[in-house]
Amino acid sequence: MNTAHDQFTAQLLQALPALRRYCYSLTGNVANADDLLQSAAEKALKRWQQYEPGTHFDRWLYRLCRNLWIDQIRRDKPTEELKEGWQEDIALDQKSVSLEHEIEQTKSLASVYSQMNNLSSPLRSVLYLIAVEGRSYQEAAEILEIPTGTVMSRLSRARQQLSNAFGGTGDLL
Repeated sequence: MNTAHDQFTAQLLQALPALRRYCYSLTGNVANADDLLQSAAEKALKRWQQYEPGTHFDRWLYRLCRNLWIDQIRRDKPTEELKEGWQEDIALDQKSVSLEHEIEQTKSLASVYSQMNNLSSPLRSVLYLIAVEGRSYQEAAEILEIPTGTVMSRLSRARQQLSNAFGGTGDLL
């Protein structure tokens, strides 16, 4: 029994939900996100010994996903399938939220997802890491392997484009 491998596997299993959301932010499509997640998990498990314990495991996984996505984009030219909008079901607890409120939230969230899908992949990735995952600018820069200033610029443009899409009604994120 290999305890290092077992620890790695346990960390990977714990990171899968967040990693799936990140894959979704990259692809903008549930099916493509699941495929990317599967590829990333397979690659991580094959190369588990390359991970250096004590470093940021989640950053290593995000970078692995991002690199796989870039490779896939280069290999398969963009298609209409990549432009399909965030169609994942949004489940709310009906016991604590009224049906009317649930419908309003679902519409609002679907509208934001739709507009986020209109953002370019670099803008969408930065926005996801900062606004959804709660990463710092520095962490996002390390994950995406870009300067911190570029993260700030892309985040600003993403927020501005979303704000414009909603009629410039103020800060969204």
